[in-house]
Amino acid sequence: MKKITLAICAALASVSASADTILGFDATAGVWKPSYSGELNNVIDTDNFEENNHTFLQAALEHPIPLIPNIMLAHSAIESDTGLTSGSTLDLTHTDATLYYEILDNWVNLDIGLTARQYDGSLGLEILNTSEAVEFSGVLPMVYGMARFDLPFTGWSIIAQGNGTGYKGDSHTDLTAKVRWDFVPAADFAIEAGYRVMSLDVQELDDLQPDLEIKGPYLGLSLHL
Repeated sequence: MKKITLAICAALASVSASADTILGFDATAGVWKPSYSGELNNVIDTDNFEENNHTFLQAALEHPIPLIPNIMLAHSAIESDTGLTSGSTLDLTHTDATLYYEILDNWVNLDIGLTARQYDGSLGLEILNTSEAVEFSGVLPMVYGMARFDLPFTGWSIIAQGNGTGYKGDSHTDLTAKVRWDFVPAADFAIEAGYRVMSLDVQELDDLQPDLEIKGPYLGLSLHL
């Protein structure tokens, strides 16, 4: 009886490991509360922008097929009151589509790839009962990278993740450093806490010309299937 039980346990463990190797899904939801510095269109100072909570969603699908990249989708809802007048807002909401390869996968994990970031935002101003809006949209190609260091037998990890691009004087970086704790290992639940810094100095987002640095603490909840 003991031999049968051990055989069943070994078989289940093997199936579970194989399933995780064949296909893996990660989803993260988080909240980011940044402060602003810099200016817009060389005129509007962002020091008075309100520090609102911004939501962040990310989902990644990994597979073992050689040469075909993994895919990750992410969405950041970033909308803040400018503090200039009532009703004036800046919307830098964007969506990322990333294709990446997993270079290392053990206690050190390393991913590299390319991201297409789609901006669809606006700068709305209300001055003397007159509303004006600058709408902008565009796709920025960015390099993607992620390094994760697992601390053995602790459930803790240290993660650095980010995107960056630069072209003809324009630059855009988005970096996050965080720690992760798998507080329910059996269910693959984890909590993340860290700091995110986004720098945007781009002249190609239609009529908006941002020279901004947005940075602040980050808190998220992650699930792996």
